[in-house]
Amino acid sequence: MMRLRLANPAELPASAARCYRQSMRRKLILSLAGLLVGCAKDDGLANSEGTTSMSADSGSGGTPSATFQGTDSSDSVDGSTSEPPPEMIPARGLHIDWVEANQGVGVPIGLDGAWVGPSERLARLLQNRITLIRAFWVLEPDFEPREIEGHLVLTWPDGTTDRLVDTKMIDDDAFIGSLERVFYWGIEAERTKPGLKYAVELYEHDPAYAEGAPAEAPYFPAEGEPQLVGIEASYQLIKVTVVPFNYNDGDNCVTEPDTSEETMQRFQDLMFMMNPIDRLDFTLHESVDWNTPLDSFGQLNSYLSDLRFDEGAAPDMYYYGLVDVCSGGLGGAGGQAFGIPDEPAIDLAYQRVSSGLSLDPDWSAETFVHEVGHNQGRYHVACSGDEGGPDPSYPHQGGDVGEWGFGVIDFQLRHPTAHKDYMTYCHPVWVGTWGWNKVQPFVEALSMWDRNFPGAGAPADPYSGSVLVGTIAPSGVETWITVPGALPSAVDEAGGEQLTTLSFAFADGRVLDSTARVRRLPDTLDRQVLARLPDAFEDVVAIARLDEGVTREVPRARIHEGHHARRIAR
Repeated sequence: MMRLRLANPAELPASAARCYRQSMRRKLILSLAGLLVGCAKDDGLANSEGTTSMSADSGSGGTPSATFQGTDSSDSVDGSTSEPPPEMIPARGLHIDWVEANQGVGVPIGLDGAWVGPSERLARLLQNRITLIRAFWVLEPDFEPREIEGHLVLTWPDGTTDRLVDTKMIDDDAFIGSLERVFYWGIEAERTKPGLKYAVELYEHDPAYAEGAPAEAPYFPAEGEPQLVGIEASYQLIKVTVVPFNYNDGDNCVTEPDTSEETMQRFQDLMFMMNPIDRLDFTLHESVDWNTPLDSFGQLNSYLSDLRFDEGAAPDMYYYGLVDVCSGGLGGAGGQAFGIPDEPAIDLAYQRVSSGLSLDPDWSAETFVHEVGHNQGRYHVACSGDEGGPDPSYPHQGGDVGEWGFGVIDFQLRHPTAHKDYMTYCHPVWVGTWGWNKVQPFVEALSMWDRNFPGAGAPADPYSGSVLVGTIAPSGVETWITVPGALPSAVDEAGGEQLTTLSFAFADGRVLDSTARVRRLPDTLDRQVLARLPDAFEDVVAIARLDEGVTREVPRARIHEGHHARRIAR
């Protein structure tokens, strides 16, 4: 397999690394397309933003009114202490009301002048992930419009401190939808660490306001001393393998999907920005030739589910197929997941498979995030009216994300109502706090497996059994495989899952009736049949399934047996 590994600032040449740090420390202006302006561009390098394995490239999809800019009180780029200049004049006529940290979704870390503790946080804040800090001012009646300096004072557990300064011309109260009407600062990924504390102080920018200035600058939080930002010692990882299919339908469609560096970067950027992770491991698989007509995504997904076990993929790895079928849809859909696991279980690894069309890069990247979202346990969110089986517990009407979001790679704000949840069919898409928190337990559980699979002492066979999986397209085309794993722990009645019977006939004349699950796969009309594989399956000579009162044969010879591939690659 070919592996795409993204730039890490620590591994860049010294001059490039210096340019990267200066670009973030000084918060140089971004263009409306999200491109960094500065020396990294001049060096012809990717514009890295210092996440563990991600780099910021040209982003898109953000609101064009926001540019990321500001000043820093120090030119130092090595994390050393920056002492405040002696002429600082405490500001008067305004104070900070609340402070937010945003790594994708906004998390208030101070409200009504006071610190917000861990139990009241709306979402986790992860280490090694760029963090936008915003402070919102309130003006007092006698405030005179002028420039004010907002100082973010950061303190690390080792006693190192830093002072970041943002100067604003203020003539009105703060507004959450514009970076020009809030104080804001960026914390680089490598400096976003547990134990980091913050405080905000306000000073006059014009020395003419020195006369009559208060003895002390307005200070946030009200406790009068720095408080924890709330960065956690996280280990949040997504691992995904993209499998390109070179397609030949035997007629007039002979294609290769777009796996250019720019498009694959877009896939990674969106996945990283919209998921609560501090690391993304992205692998581009060697291309697979597919020389028969495709009726549905179920055929690709069955192949991919089988392939992941043939290749000994770890249980936490997602497989995603990418194909161009010379059409805007396949089986009436632009993509499909092989299942929506009801829990982050090792035995459901065979469901961590999905695929989508290779069309416009932005559309294809959004489909990638959407389909993997299904594999993370997420159902659709209602917006366009075409989303099948929407999650009734989603809290916002019309699929709105509900809060202002922020892209840690393209540095763009996302509007709470203009942007829709990425599990809708609407555009543009983003993620809200609800969706962020929904996948967080999945990410955390799978990330823990990364420490065990593969690794010393890891079991060769982590699966409890084997499963027969059938995919039935509306056209009647059926694909059957066997894979390691088990059935979901519960029947998804809300999603329309039903029970049926599979009959296994053995060579010695025995017949075993087994209960099977039948469910509709997301984004299509494909149906999936799941049944536990009986013991001595190699002695089964015939299989029949009951389909809406009609008995139908499952050709034994057409079942691709993959349940033997149970070892995890070392």
